[in-house]
Amino acid sequence: MRKFLYFILIISLSACAEFQDHPLNAADSTLSIENRCLTNLQLKQFIASVLAQEIGWPLPVWDLDNLSLAALYFHPDMALAQAIAETADAANITAAQRPNPTLNATPSYLTHLATAVAPWYAVSSLNIPIETAGKRGFRMDKAQQLSAAARLRIADAAWAVRGRLRLAWLEAFAAQEVERLAQQQLGLQQAMATRLEQQLAAGEISRQDLLRLQLLLSQAQLNENTAQKRRAESRVQLATALGLPVDALKEVALDFNRLTQAPALDSIPVSKLREIALRQRPDVLAALADYAAAQAALQLEIANQYPNIQANPGYAWELGENLWSLGASVQLPVFHQNQGLIAEAEAKRRELAVRFTALQSKIIGDIDRAHAGVAAVLAKQQHTEQQKSLQQQNLWFAQAQFNAGEIDHLALLTAEMEAVIAERTRLDVSLETQQTLNTLEDSLRTPINSAFNMSLIDNSAARNNLQ
Repeated sequence: MRKFLYFILIISLSACAEFQDHPLNAADSTLSIENRCLTNLQLKQFIASVLAQEIGWPLPVWDLDNLSLAALYFHPDMALAQAIAETADAANITAAQRPNPTLNATPSYLTHLATAVAPWYAVSSLNIPIETAGKRGFRMDKAQQLSAAARLRIADAAWAVRGRLRLAWLEAFAAQEVERLAQQQLGLQQAMATRLEQQLAAGEISRQDLLRLQLLLSQAQLNENTAQKRRAESRVQLATALGLPVDALKEVALDFNRLTQAPALDSIPVSKLREIALRQRPDVLAALADYAAAQAALQLEIANQYPNIQANPGYAWELGENLWSLGASVQLPVFHQNQGLIAEAEAKRRELAVRFTALQSKIIGDIDRAHAGVAAVLAKQQHTEQQKSLQQQNLWFAQAQFNAGEIDHLALLTAEMEAVIAERTRLDVSLETQQTLNTLEDSLRTPINSAFNMSLIDNSAARNNLQ
Protein backbone atom coordinates (compact mmCIF):
# COMPACT_ATOMS: atom_id res chain seq x y z
CA MET A 1 0.00 0.00 0.00
CA ARG A 2 2.86 2.36 0.84
CA LYS A 3 4.49 1.75 -2.55
CA PHE A 4 1.15 2.30 -4.27
CA LEU A 5 0.66 5.62 -2.50
CA TYR A 6 4.19 6.73 -3.45
CA PHE A 7 3.50 5.80 -7.07
CA ILE A 8 0.26 7.81 -7.18
CA LEU A 9 2.01 10.81 -5.57
CA ILE A 10 4.91 10.75 -8.07
CA ILE A 11 2.57 10.48 -11.07
CA SER A 12 0.44 13.38 -9.81
CA LEU A 13 3.38 15.69 -9.17
CA SER A 14 5.07 14.94 -12.50
CA ALA A 15 1.98 16.18 -14.38
CA CYS A 16 1.76 19.49 -12.53
CA ALA A 17 2.23 22.72 -14.47
CA GLU A 18 4.73 25.31 -13.32
CA PHE A 19 4.04 29.02 -13.03
CA GLN A 20 5.90 31.25 -15.46
CA ASP A 21 6.01 34.91 -14.59
CA HIS A 22 5.22 37.34 -17.43
CA PRO A 23 5.25 40.81 -15.88
CA LEU A 24 3.42 43.60 -17.69
CA ASN A 25 5.34 46.85 -17.82
CA ALA A 26 3.62 50.05 -18.95
CA ALA A 27 6.85 51.69 -20.13
CA ASP A 28 7.89 48.69 -22.24
CA SER A 29 4.41 48.44 -23.75
CA THR A 30 4.42 52.13 -24.64
CA LEU A 31 7.85 51.83 -26.27
CA SER A 32 6.70 48.82 -28.29
CA ILE A 33 3.67 50.74 -29.61
CA GLU A 34 5.72 53.83 -30.46
CA ASN A 35 8.26 51.76 -32.40
CA ARG A 36 5.66 50.28 -34.75
CA CYS A 37 6.15 51.16 -38.40
CA LEU A 38 5.19 50.06 -41.91
CA THR A 39 8.73 48.84 -42.64
CA ASN A 40 8.50 46.11 -39.98
CA LEU A 41 9.92 42.83 -41.35
CA GLN A 42 7.39 40.77 -39.39
CA LEU A 43 4.64 42.76 -41.09
CA LYS A 44 6.21 41.80 -44.42
CA GLN A 45 6.13 38.12 -43.43
CA PHE A 46 2.50 38.43 -42.37
CA ILE A 47 1.41 40.10 -45.64
CA ALA A 48 3.39 37.56 -47.68
CA SER A 49 1.83 34.66 -45.75
CA VAL A 50 -1.68 36.01 -46.27
CA LEU A 51 -1.16 36.69 -49.98
CA ALA A 52 0.84 33.45 -50.37
CA GLN A 53 3.45 35.23 -52.49
CA GLU A 54 6.67 37.13 -52.13
CA ILE A 55 6.45 40.93 -52.08
CA GLY A 56 8.99 43.70 -52.51
CA TRP A 57 9.85 45.47 -49.27
CA PRO A 58 9.37 48.15 -48.21
CA LEU A 59 6.35 48.93 -50.35
CA PRO A 60 6.86 52.11 -52.42
CA VAL A 61 3.21 53.15 -52.02
CA TRP A 62 0.38 51.92 -49.81
CA ASP A 63 -3.18 51.52 -51.02
CA LEU A 64 -6.25 50.62 -48.98
CA ASP A 65 -5.85 46.86 -49.44
CA ASN A 66 -2.24 46.82 -48.22
CA LEU A 67 -3.09 49.11 -45.32
CA SER A 68 -5.97 46.78 -44.42
CA LEU A 69 -3.47 43.97 -43.92
CA ALA A 70 -1.28 46.26 -41.84
CA ALA A 71 -4.28 47.19 -39.69
CA LEU A 72 -5.14 43.52 -39.18
CA TYR A 73 -1.57 42.97 -37.99
CA PHE A 74 -1.16 46.00 -35.75
CA HIS A 75 -4.62 47.00 -34.48
CA PRO A 76 -5.22 46.04 -30.81
CA ASP A 77 -8.82 44.98 -31.54
CA MET A 78 -7.47 42.06 -33.57
CA ALA A 79 -5.13 41.01 -30.78
CA LEU A 80 -8.01 41.25 -28.30
CA ALA A 81 -10.31 39.12 -30.47
CA GLN A 82 -7.52 36.57 -30.88
CA ALA A 83 -6.92 36.47 -27.10
CA ILE A 84 -10.65 35.97 -26.43
CA ALA A 85 -10.67 33.10 -28.93
CA GLU A 86 -7.67 31.50 -27.24
CA THR A 87 -9.43 31.75 -23.89
CA ALA A 88 -12.46 30.01 -25.39
CA ASP A 89 -10.19 27.34 -26.89
CA ALA A 90 -8.65 26.71 -23.47
CA ALA A 91 -12.13 26.07 -22.09
CA ASN A 92 -12.28 22.98 -24.35
CA ILE A 93 -9.58 21.39 -22.21
CA THR A 94 -11.58 22.03 -19.05
CA ALA A 95 -14.77 20.68 -20.61
CA ALA A 96 -13.09 17.45 -21.71
CA GLN A 97 -11.54 16.70 -18.31
CA ARG A 98 -12.89 13.79 -16.33
CA PRO A 99 -13.28 14.25 -12.57
CA ASN A 100 -10.32 13.01 -10.55
CA PRO A 101 -10.76 10.21 -8.01
CA THR A 102 -10.16 10.91 -4.32
CA LEU A 103 -7.99 8.75 -2.08
CA ASN A 104 -8.69 8.73 1.66
CA ALA A 105 -6.19 7.15 4.07
CA THR A 106 -6.75 7.11 7.86
CA PRO A 107 -4.06 5.20 9.79
CA SER A 108 -5.10 4.80 13.45
CA TYR A 109 -3.53 3.61 16.73
CA LEU A 110 -5.33 1.56 19.34
CA THR A 111 -4.36 2.14 22.98
CA HIS A 112 -6.80 -0.24 24.66
CA LEU A 113 -5.67 -3.51 23.09
CA ALA A 114 -5.10 -6.35 25.48
CA THR A 115 -1.90 -7.14 23.64
CA ALA A 116 0.47 -4.77 21.92
CA VAL A 117 1.18 -7.05 19.02
CA ALA A 118 -0.44 -4.81 16.39
CA PRO A 119 -1.75 -1.54 17.89
CA TRP A 120 -1.78 0.13 14.41
CA TYR A 121 -4.45 -0.38 11.79
CA ALA A 122 -5.00 1.32 8.44
CA VAL A 123 -8.20 2.23 6.66
CA SER A 124 -8.29 3.64 3.11
CA SER A 125 -10.93 4.26 0.50
CA LEU A 126 -11.01 5.43 -3.08
CA ASN A 127 -13.84 7.67 -4.34
CA ILE A 128 -14.27 7.35 -8.10
CA PRO A 129 -16.82 9.80 -9.58
CA ILE A 130 -18.73 8.45 -12.59
CA GLU A 131 -20.61 10.98 -14.74
CA THR A 132 -23.90 9.77 -16.14
CA ALA A 133 -26.34 10.72 -18.92
CA GLY A 134 -23.62 11.92 -21.34
CA LYS A 135 -22.82 15.08 -19.36
CA ARG A 136 -19.21 15.22 -20.48
CA GLY A 137 -20.26 15.12 -24.15
CA PHE A 138 -22.75 17.97 -23.69
CA ARG A 139 -20.15 19.99 -21.80
CA MET A 140 -17.61 19.48 -24.59
CA ASP A 141 -20.17 20.40 -27.25
CA LYS A 142 -20.99 23.64 -25.45
CA ALA A 143 -17.31 24.58 -25.14
CA GLN A 144 -16.65 23.77 -28.80
CA GLN A 145 -19.55 25.94 -29.97
CA LEU A 146 -18.41 28.87 -27.80
CA SER A 147 -14.89 28.43 -29.17
CA ALA A 148 -16.23 28.47 -32.74
CA ALA A 149 -18.21 31.65 -31.98
CA ALA A 150 -15.08 33.34 -30.62
CA ARG A 151 -13.14 32.35 -33.74
CA LEU A 152 -15.85 33.76 -35.98
CA ARG A 153 -15.74 37.02 -34.07
CA ILE A 154 -12.10 37.40 -35.11
CA ALA A 155 -13.35 37.76 -38.70
CA ASP A 156 -16.06 40.15 -37.52
CA ALA A 157 -13.44 42.23 -35.69
CA ALA A 158 -11.41 42.26 -38.91
CA TRP A 159 -14.37 43.75 -40.78
CA ALA A 160 -14.82 46.37 -38.07
CA VAL A 161 -11.13 47.30 -38.30
CA ARG A 162 -11.31 47.54 -42.09
CA GLY A 163 -14.49 49.64 -41.92
CA ARG A 164 -12.88 52.18 -39.59
CA LEU A 165 -9.75 52.19 -41.71
CA ARG A 166 -11.75 52.85 -44.87
CA LEU A 167 -13.46 55.82 -43.23
CA ALA A 168 -10.08 57.18 -42.08
CA TRP A 169 -8.65 56.53 -45.55
CA LEU A 170 -11.50 58.45 -47.15
CA GLU A 171 -11.06 61.31 -44.69
CA ALA A 172 -7.32 61.48 -45.46
CA PHE A 173 -8.12 61.70 -49.18
CA ALA A 174 -10.81 64.31 -48.59
CA ALA A 175 -8.50 66.43 -46.43
CA GLN A 176 -5.77 66.26 -49.07
CA GLU A 177 -8.11 67.31 -51.89
CA VAL A 178 -9.80 70.03 -49.83
CA GLU A 179 -6.40 71.49 -48.99
CA ARG A 180 -5.38 71.39 -52.67
CA LEU A 181 -8.55 73.20 -53.76
CA ALA A 182 -8.21 75.69 -50.90
CA GLN A 183 -4.69 76.51 -52.07
CA GLN A 184 -5.95 76.99 -55.63
CA GLN A 185 -8.71 79.30 -54.43
CA LEU A 186 -6.25 81.27 -52.34
CA GLY A 187 -3.87 81.64 -55.29
CA LEU A 188 -6.69 82.85 -57.54
CA GLN A 189 -7.95 85.28 -54.87
CA GLN A 190 -4.44 86.69 -54.48
CA ALA A 191 -4.09 87.10 -58.24
CA MET A 192 -7.48 88.82 -58.41
CA ALA A 193 -6.54 91.11 -55.51
CA THR A 194 -3.32 92.06 -57.29
CA ARG A 195 -5.24 92.83 -60.47
CA LEU A 196 -7.80 95.00 -58.60
CA GLU A 197 -5.01 96.89 -56.84
CA GLN A 198 -3.62 97.74 -60.27
CA GLN A 199 -7.06 98.87 -61.42
CA LEU A 200 -7.50 100.94 -58.25
CA ALA A 201 -4.16 102.62 -58.86
CA ALA A 202 -5.30 103.40 -62.41
CA GLY A 203 -8.58 104.80 -61.07
CA GLU A 204 -10.68 102.19 -62.84
CA ILE A 205 -12.46 100.91 -59.70
CA SER A 206 -13.36 102.19 -56.27
CA ARG A 207 -11.69 101.12 -53.01
CA GLN A 208 -14.93 99.43 -51.95
CA ASP A 209 -14.58 96.92 -54.80
CA LEU A 210 -11.09 96.11 -53.59
CA LEU A 211 -12.22 95.78 -49.97
CA ARG A 212 -14.89 93.24 -50.95
CA LEU A 213 -12.26 91.09 -52.67
CA GLN A 214 -9.85 91.48 -49.75
CA LEU A 215 -12.57 90.08 -47.45
CA LEU A 216 -12.90 87.10 -49.78
CA LEU A 217 -9.10 86.75 -49.74
CA SER A 218 -9.07 86.71 -45.95
CA GLN A 219 -11.74 84.02 -45.96
CA ALA A 220 -9.71 81.98 -48.46
CA GLN A 221 -6.65 82.19 -46.18
CA LEU A 222 -8.78 81.02 -43.25
CA ASN A 223 -10.13 78.16 -45.35
CA GLU A 224 -6.61 77.07 -46.24
CA ASN A 225 -5.56 77.09 -42.57
CA THR A 226 -8.61 75.01 -41.70
CA ALA A 227 -7.78 72.59 -44.51
CA GLN A 228 -4.21 72.21 -43.24
CA LYS A 229 -5.51 71.45 -39.75
CA ARG A 230 -7.97 68.92 -41.18
CA ARG A 231 -5.22 67.16 -43.11
CA ALA A 232 -3.03 66.88 -40.00
CA GLU A 233 -5.94 65.48 -38.00
CA SER A 234 -6.79 63.03 -40.78
CA ARG A 235 -3.27 61.62 -40.59
CA VAL A 236 -3.75 61.01 -36.86
CA GLN A 237 -7.11 59.39 -37.54
CA LEU A 238 -5.57 57.14 -40.18
CA ALA A 239 -2.70 56.14 -37.89
CA THR A 240 -5.17 55.32 -35.10
CA ALA A 241 -7.22 53.15 -37.46
CA LEU A 242 -4.01 51.29 -38.33
CA GLY A 243 -2.92 50.88 -34.71
CA LEU A 244 0.23 52.91 -35.38
CA PRO A 245 1.72 56.14 -33.99
CA VAL A 246 1.24 59.07 -36.35
CA ASP A 247 5.01 59.38 -36.87
CA ALA A 248 4.90 56.02 -38.67
CA LEU A 249 3.10 57.72 -41.59
CA LYS A 250 5.55 60.59 -42.08
CA GLU A 251 7.48 59.16 -45.02
CA VAL A 252 4.72 56.90 -46.33
CA ALA A 253 3.31 57.50 -49.84
CA LEU A 254 -0.43 56.84 -50.03
CA ASP A 255 -2.16 55.75 -53.23
CA PHE A 256 -5.63 57.34 -53.53
CA ASN A 257 -6.09 56.57 -57.25
CA ARG A 258 -9.03 54.26 -56.66
CA LEU A 259 -10.93 57.02 -54.86
CA THR A 260 -10.60 59.34 -57.85
CA GLN A 261 -12.59 56.90 -60.00
CA ALA A 262 -16.35 56.77 -59.67
CA PRO A 263 -17.38 53.23 -58.64
CA ALA A 264 -19.97 51.41 -60.72
CA LEU A 265 -22.59 51.28 -57.98
CA ASP A 266 -25.37 50.33 -60.36
CA SER A 267 -23.60 47.06 -61.25
CA ILE A 268 -23.36 45.77 -57.66
CA PRO A 269 -25.61 42.67 -57.21
CA VAL A 270 -26.99 43.89 -53.89
CA SER A 271 -29.91 41.42 -53.77
CA LYS A 272 -27.63 38.42 -54.21
CA LEU A 273 -25.05 39.72 -51.74
CA ARG A 274 -27.86 40.46 -49.29
CA GLU A 275 -28.91 36.82 -49.22
CA ILE A 276 -25.31 35.74 -48.73
CA ALA A 277 -24.80 38.24 -45.91
CA LEU A 278 -27.90 37.05 -44.04
CA ARG A 279 -26.51 33.52 -44.03
CA GLN A 280 -22.73 33.87 -44.06
CA ARG A 281 -21.73 37.09 -42.30
CA PRO A 282 -19.28 36.18 -39.50
CA ASP A 283 -21.47 37.76 -36.83
CA VAL A 284 -24.45 35.75 -38.12
CA LEU A 285 -22.46 32.52 -37.95
CA ALA A 286 -21.17 33.48 -34.49
CA ALA A 287 -24.74 34.07 -33.30
CA LEU A 288 -25.71 30.64 -34.62
CA ALA A 289 -22.76 29.11 -32.74
CA ASP A 290 -23.89 30.90 -29.56
CA TYR A 291 -27.35 29.40 -30.02
CA ALA A 292 -25.87 25.93 -30.54
CA ALA A 293 -23.88 26.40 -27.33
CA ALA A 294 -27.10 27.33 -25.52
CA GLN A 295 -28.68 24.15 -26.89
CA ALA A 296 -25.81 22.09 -25.49
CA ALA A 297 -26.04 23.94 -22.17
CA LEU A 298 -29.73 23.06 -21.94
CA GLN A 299 -28.98 19.42 -22.71
CA LEU A 300 -26.33 19.46 -20.00
CA GLU A 301 -28.71 20.84 -17.39
CA ILE A 302 -31.35 18.28 -18.36
CA ALA A 303 -28.72 15.57 -17.98
CA ASN A 304 -27.87 16.99 -14.55
CA GLN A 305 -31.29 15.78 -13.40
CA TYR A 306 -29.71 12.38 -13.19
CA PRO A 307 -27.21 12.17 -10.32
CA ASN A 308 -23.65 11.03 -10.77
CA ILE A 309 -22.42 7.88 -9.08
CA GLN A 310 -19.56 7.69 -6.60
CA ALA A 311 -17.85 4.29 -6.58
CA ASN A 312 -16.20 3.75 -3.16
CA PRO A 313 -13.87 0.75 -3.07
CA GLY A 314 -12.01 0.51 0.23
CA TYR A 315 -9.26 -1.37 2.05
CA ALA A 316 -8.49 -1.85 5.73
CA TRP A 317 -5.67 -3.61 7.54
CA GLU A 318 -6.65 -4.42 11.09
CA LEU A 319 -5.00 -6.80 13.54
CA GLY A 320 -3.11 -8.44 10.73
CA GLU A 321 -6.20 -8.97 8.62
CA ASN A 322 -6.82 -7.53 5.10
CA LEU A 323 -10.37 -6.21 4.76
CA TRP A 324 -11.74 -5.21 1.33
CA SER A 325 -14.96 -3.34 0.68
CA LEU A 326 -16.90 -2.15 -2.35
CA GLY A 327 -19.50 0.60 -2.02
CA ALA A 328 -21.24 3.27 -4.00
CA SER A 329 -23.00 6.54 -3.23
CA VAL A 330 -25.48 8.59 -5.20
CA GLN A 331 -27.12 11.95 -4.60
CA LEU A 332 -30.84 11.65 -4.06
CA PRO A 333 -32.92 14.18 -6.06
CA VAL A 334 -35.39 14.67 -3.24
CA PHE A 335 -35.80 18.43 -2.92
CA HIS A 336 -35.36 19.37 -6.59
CA GLN A 337 -34.61 17.81 -9.95
CA ASN A 338 -32.46 20.71 -11.26
CA GLN A 339 -35.57 22.59 -12.48
CA GLY A 340 -34.06 26.00 -11.74
CA LEU A 341 -30.95 25.62 -13.91
CA ILE A 342 -33.02 23.96 -16.64
CA ALA A 343 -35.39 26.93 -16.67
CA GLU A 344 -32.43 29.34 -16.85
CA ALA A 345 -30.91 27.40 -19.75
CA GLU A 346 -34.23 27.40 -21.63
CA ALA A 347 -34.61 31.15 -21.10
CA LYS A 348 -31.06 31.73 -22.33
CA ARG A 349 -31.78 29.70 -25.46
CA ARG A 350 -34.89 31.79 -26.15
CA GLU A 351 -32.91 34.98 -25.58
CA LEU A 352 -30.25 33.97 -28.11
CA ALA A 353 -32.94 33.05 -30.63
CA VAL A 354 -34.42 36.53 -30.26
CA ARG A 355 -30.94 38.09 -30.52
CA PHE A 356 -30.34 36.20 -33.76
CA THR A 357 -33.61 37.41 -35.25
CA ALA A 358 -32.81 40.97 -34.15
CA LEU A 359 -29.36 40.73 -35.77
CA GLN A 360 -30.81 39.61 -39.08
CA SER A 361 -33.43 42.37 -38.93
CA LYS A 362 -30.68 44.94 -38.33
CA ILE A 363 -28.66 43.58 -41.24
CA ILE A 364 -31.68 43.79 -43.56
CA GLY A 365 -32.32 47.38 -42.47
CA ASP A 366 -28.67 48.40 -42.90
CA ILE A 367 -28.43 46.88 -46.37
CA ASP A 368 -31.75 48.35 -47.51
CA ARG A 369 -30.77 51.78 -46.22
CA ALA A 370 -27.39 51.63 -47.96
CA HIS A 371 -29.02 50.37 -51.16
CA ALA A 372 -31.51 53.22 -51.09
CA GLY A 373 -28.65 55.67 -50.71
CA VAL A 374 -27.03 54.24 -53.84
CA ALA A 375 -29.90 55.42 -56.06
CA ALA A 376 -29.71 58.96 -54.67
CA VAL A 377 -25.95 59.08 -55.09
CA LEU A 378 -26.17 57.85 -58.68
CA ALA A 379 -28.49 60.74 -59.53
CA LYS A 380 -26.07 63.22 -57.93
CA GLN A 381 -23.19 61.69 -59.87
CA GLN A 382 -24.97 62.30 -63.16
CA HIS A 383 -25.70 65.95 -62.27
CA THR A 384 -22.14 66.64 -61.17
CA GLU A 385 -20.71 65.10 -64.33
CA GLN A 386 -23.00 67.34 -66.41
CA GLN A 387 -21.98 70.35 -64.32
CA LYS A 388 -18.29 69.45 -64.74
CA SER A 389 -18.70 69.25 -68.52
CA LEU A 390 -20.50 72.60 -68.69
CA GLN A 391 -17.96 74.28 -66.40
CA GLN A 392 -15.08 72.93 -68.47
CA GLN A 393 -16.69 74.31 -71.63
CA ASN A 394 -17.17 77.67 -69.90
CA LEU A 395 -13.50 77.76 -68.89
CA TRP A 396 -12.36 76.90 -72.41
CA PHE A 397 -14.61 79.62 -73.82
CA ALA A 398 -13.27 82.18 -71.33
CA GLN A 399 -9.68 81.21 -72.19
CA ALA A 400 -10.44 81.61 -75.90
CA GLN A 401 -11.99 85.02 -75.29
CA PHE A 402 -8.98 86.09 -73.23
CA ASN A 403 -6.60 84.94 -75.95
CA ALA A 404 -8.67 86.91 -78.48
CA GLY A 405 -8.55 89.99 -76.27
CA GLU A 406 -12.30 90.06 -75.73
CA ILE A 407 -12.10 89.80 -71.89
CA ASP A 408 -9.48 90.94 -69.40
CA HIS A 409 -7.37 88.85 -67.02
CA LEU A 410 -9.76 89.44 -64.12
CA ALA A 411 -12.66 87.86 -66.02
CA LEU A 412 -10.46 84.83 -66.80
CA LEU A 413 -9.52 84.50 -63.14
CA THR A 414 -13.21 84.65 -62.24
CA ALA A 415 -13.94 81.78 -64.64
CA GLU A 416 -11.08 79.75 -63.15
CA MET A 417 -12.46 80.43 -59.65
CA GLU A 418 -15.87 79.16 -60.74
CA ALA A 419 -14.21 76.00 -62.07
CA VAL A 420 -12.49 75.40 -58.71
CA ILE A 421 -15.79 75.89 -56.85
CA ALA A 422 -17.46 73.42 -59.22
CA GLU A 423 -14.66 70.92 -58.61
CA ARG A 424 -15.20 71.26 -54.86
CA THR A 425 -18.89 70.45 -55.36
CA ARG A 426 -17.90 67.44 -57.45
CA LEU A 427 -15.50 66.36 -54.69
CA ASP A 428 -18.29 66.49 -52.09
CA VAL A 429 -20.48 64.25 -54.25
CA SER A 430 -17.55 61.87 -54.83
CA LEU A 431 -16.95 61.65 -51.07
CA GLU A 432 -20.63 60.97 -50.50
CA THR A 433 -20.44 58.18 -53.10
CA GLN A 434 -17.47 56.61 -51.36
CA GLN A 435 -19.21 56.87 -47.99
CA THR A 436 -22.23 55.08 -49.45
CA LEU A 437 -19.91 52.44 -50.85
CA ASN A 438 -18.30 52.02 -47.44
CA THR A 439 -21.68 51.61 -45.73
CA LEU A 440 -22.75 49.06 -48.32
CA GLU A 441 -19.51 47.11 -47.99
CA ASP A 442 -19.73 47.11 -44.20
CA SER A 443 -23.34 45.90 -44.16
CA LEU A 444 -22.70 43.21 -46.79
CA ARG A 445 -19.33 42.20 -45.34
CA THR A 446 -18.14 41.95 -48.94
CA PRO A 447 -15.31 44.02 -50.47
CA ILE A 448 -16.66 46.27 -53.24
CA ASN A 449 -14.48 47.97 -55.82
CA SER A 450 -11.53 46.18 -54.25
CA ALA A 451 -9.42 43.08 -54.81
CA PHE A 452 -9.15 42.52 -51.07
CA ASN A 453 -10.30 39.07 -49.90
CA MET A 454 -11.16 38.98 -46.21
CA SER A 455 -11.45 35.18 -46.27
CA LEU A 456 -7.65 35.06 -46.48
CA ILE A 457 -7.58 36.20 -42.85
CA ASP A 458 -9.53 33.15 -41.66
CA ASN A 459 -6.26 31.29 -41.16
CA SER A 460 -5.11 33.01 -37.98
CA ALA A 461 -2.16 30.63 -37.58
CA ALA A 462 0.00 32.92 -39.68
CA ARG A 463 -0.68 35.79 -37.32
CA ASN A 464 0.02 33.61 -34.26
CA ASN A 465 3.41 32.63 -35.67
CA LEU A 466 4.39 36.27 -36.05
CA GLN A 467 3.32 37.80 -32.76
